[in-house]
Amino acid sequence: MKPDPRAIALAFFLLGAAEAQAGGLSIAHVWAPPTPPRAIVGRVYLTIANNGAEVDHLVAASTDVARTAEVSGVRILQDVPNQRHLVNVDIAPGGKIVFSPGGYHILLRNLKHPLVAGESFKVVLTFEKAGAIPLDVEVEARKPATP
Repeated sequence: MKPDPRAIALAFFLLGAAEAQAGGLSIAHVWAPPTPPRAIVGRVYLTIANNGAEVDHLVAASTDVARTAEVSGVRILQDVPNQRHLVNVDIAPGGKIVFSPGGYHILLRNLKHPLVAGESFKVVLTFEKAGAIPLDVEVEARKPATP
């Protein structure tokens, strides 16, 4: 049984951008780093936890701030990191997937405008079982990690 989209929208309105829940999934800290003025590529990071009893699959992403959005990851081939489009990402029951710099991310191609710190935009993640989940993405400047 598919969740009622109106109930999902109401839940996101009540929860705000900090966390979203649908179909046993909870999605937390959805953010994107700012981009330079002429950048054509951006990235979105987040954490997805599956509190349900069944595996779910992240199968697509979309947004109005870029021509395309895709689920991407980095794999190492002969000691060289390669970015690749992922057809789906499995989130096991009781499992958690962290989308973070250098790993899984939502790749935004052909940005329509720069991503500016302090602003926000919408992204929709589509799951096989939980369906389409709209999220608010906060553009956050991050300090580089110290060695």
